[in-house]
Amino acid sequence: MTPEHLERLPRDRTVFTMVVSPIEVHGHHLPLGTDIYIAEAVRDRVVKALGERHPEVSIVILPSLHCGSDALPYPGSLSVGAPHLEGVLIDYCKGLAKQGFKYLVVFDNHGGPRHHLAISSASRKAWNKWRFQLIDPFIDIYRRMIVHDPELMSMTGLRPTECGDDPDNHAGTNETSLMMAVYPDMVLCDVREIRPSYPPELRGAAKIVDKMGRIFESLGRKRIGEDLRHLAQAMAWTGQEGFLPYMGAPALASKDSGEAMLRAHVEISLRLIERALAGDDARPAAILEALSFLRRLPE
Repeated sequence: MTPEHLERLPRDRTVFTMVVSPIEVHGHHLPLGTDIYIAEAVRDRVVKALGERHPEVSIVILPSLHCGSDALPYPGSLSVGAPHLEGVLIDYCKGLAKQGFKYLVVFDNHGGPRHHLAISSASRKAWNKWRFQLIDPFIDIYRRMIVHDPELMSMTGLRPTECGDDPDNHAGTNETSLMMAVYPDMVLCDVREIRPSYPPELRGAAKIVDKMGRIFESLGRKRIGEDLRHLAQAMAWTGQEGFLPYMGAPALASKDSGEAMLRAHVEISLRLIERALAGDDARPAAILEALSFLRRLPE
């Protein structure tokens, strides 16, 4: 595109899109670019569906941003501190807002807590400063996966432990299924031979965080309680010595399960975009949103 192309775009009916996910180890059976590959596939499907539903909308695909926070602490991952990611996104929003545009949809497939907090904080600041909507549908989708949201489970037909929840949180059944659906040639071995990896027993700090979550739940603060218990599971997994770089059962993955999850990603993404185009605030809240200060802690 040239500046002249941009100048002709309708400011209130142009949606910019960009993939934002890290380079990260996904077991030994999936490539380091797994999050990027899946997010780009979701983006392409959403762009196609949005164009069909709303031919009056112009869609601009920005180059993918290969960075993210809280990448798995395993040799091969490249992690970017959450404040840096937040700053880049704020500046993207500022630049688009100064030119009169209103929407940037980020496609993502990475569940790092500080990653989502960084995107959510950038989204909040862009809205407060410029009434610009930075929307990451995966923030909503990821929470639904973790808590077994009834609508998501119905949409996909998937069961707990195969939907990207805590026992299937990374390069397990869900992500392996997604890669089988979008890039089967990049599934690098016979996954039927991979033994499952499940969350370990909670100990130390992870056990304390889990207990805090249970206390919040008992006080009626269900969301923050669920968020803390999810954090405890992640801490227990990555905190154990010699942990495996995947969580879940890749051997149970299938292309059909991946396609089911992709359809859900597309439908939920379209809903949020349509809400934004209708003038509503469509920004989902991240896991641990109430503890947003955590994004400032060093990795």
